[in-house]
Amino acid sequence: MSLVGSAVHSLDSKKRVFVPAKYRDELGDVFYITRKIDGYLSIYTAEEWDKFVEKISSIPESDGADLQDYFLGVAQKCIPDANGRIIINDDLLRHAGITKNIVFIGIGKQIRVWSEEAWNEREAARDNTSLKEKMKKYDF
Repeated sequence: MSLVGSAVHSLDSKKRVFVPAKYRDELGDVFYITRKIDGYLSIYTAEEWDKFVEKISSIPESDGADLQDYFLGVAQKCIPDANGRIIINDDLLRHAGITKNIVFIGIGKQIRVWSEEAWNEREAARDNTSLKEKMKKYDF
């Protein structure tokens, strides 16, 4: 699986958004979306979601309860309509600060979902020197 590239789509008045066509085949008929700590959302295939849930569920409850609540408590199962649209719930939209335009970023095994404003700020602040250092660190 290789979810790569980016696309921008707009949220409509019913909180529906088109999942980019280039991702839909790889995502399948059912996929999952949840929040991430850095203010964005992540879309997982059903297979990757099962791995994520298994991993987070294996953490002892004394440490894992907060993580489970955070990631699983607001997660949403997505089944696109005939037009390839999904409805994103209010909790997820609020977390990511999404009000209109959504940026989808394929990162291999998942898709990151950002508000266009947050993505543009992130891109403007990107430090290429730091990226080069990370590439060198990981022999990339």
